[in-house]
Amino acid sequence: MATRLLILDTELEMGGKEKLLYDFIARAERDRFRIAVCCLRPGGYFKDRLVAMGVPFYDNLLRHRFDALAFRELENVLRAEKTQIVETFAHPNTVIFSFMAKLRSLVERVVVSFHAVGTDARGAVVRPYLRPLLRRMDAHIAVAEIQKRHLVEVEGLREESVRVIYNGVDTAVFRPAAGSERSSTRRSLGVSEDAIVLMAVGSLKPIKGGDVLLRAAAPVIRKDPRVRLVLVGEGPDRAALVSLAAELGVSDRVTLLGLRDDVDALLRAADALVLASRTEAFPTVVLEAMATGLPVVATRVGGVPEMVEPDRSGLLVPAEDAGALGGAIERVVADDSLRRSLGSRGRAIVESRFRVETMCEHRMALFEELLARTPMIGARS
Repeated sequence: MATRLLILDTELEMGGKEKLLYDFIARAERDRFRIAVCCLRPGGYFKDRLVAMGVPFYDNLLRHRFDALAFRELENVLRAEKTQIVETFAHPNTVIFSFMAKLRSLVERVVVSFHAVGTDARGAVVRPYLRPLLRRMDAHIAVAEIQKRHLVEVEGLREESVRVIYNGVDTAVFRPAAGSERSSTRRSLGVSEDAIVLMAVGSLKPIKGGDVLLRAAAPVIRKDPRVRLVLVGEGPDRAALVSLAAELGVSDRVTLLGLRDDVDALLRAADALVLASRTEAFPTVVLEAMATGLPVVATRVGGVPEMVEPDRSGLLVPAEDAGALGGAIERVVADDSLRRSLGSRGRAIVESRFRVETMCEHRMALFEELLARTPMIGARS
């Protein structure tokens, strides 16, 4: 009989975590799992796609921030779906609601996944009132070993309850360019064949370090007329980044594309991925770039060193150091053979360690393992 899993989140707008959830739902073996999705707010970007796949989808349960009646609606969903396991995330409402569902025996197990919490450079980030609840959940999923250490050593979770499951990417979608793909996408972007395209993919918000990236790349752009910087994503820093590019005198060779759903094609048109984040957990875009055969220039934050082999598949620099980041960018721009060797090794690493199929199998195995365990809801906090 298929395990009945409900994924409970606030919403499923476009983002790295949400894309990974979509990939998992799409690939989970139907004879092993029946998956439903419930969002406390309107479903977002992935709702229509999941509904088209036949996934039961419930949303808009929460009418306002402190809507206690939303739990009654969630209870109806859990009963209708005969839910055995809830997977949720470190949002206050979803954690509280999941815990209440477990206490009331509406579900057998609760798993809390952490996708953007915890690095080696930050203090506790989980809200104090949530920690006693989190400690009594059945399991926690971390996306990197460094994140697991944070959850155990800083947030106080039980080490045995935290399972590391690395993000994975579809190596058939994220792959090196074939035929005229690269040229075609470059033409659509107004980029010449001989240009060297540095690409950054992610939200335009302070934590992603767009300002550091511009300051690092500007000297290289001014020095070498072939270099173009393309930013893919949207966010509150957009206007500030446009102004900074003008201030640095590189506006004519910096392109902000906004949100795109063809990141795989865009990466195939690039020459390198640059990640300037101030903090991360385990940024999937790094794996996507590596799978595409691109060299990676990235800050040494969060789980990035667990996927990038320094000087073999990418170049790592300290966060907030525009000088070091600029030097690494300049190395990659100046050396065609370095770009090829870093990109080739990156592809090999993803194929051996970070395939989406591996991620999905590890998640399914954990959920099935949990149903065979003694519940942990009574564990002392």
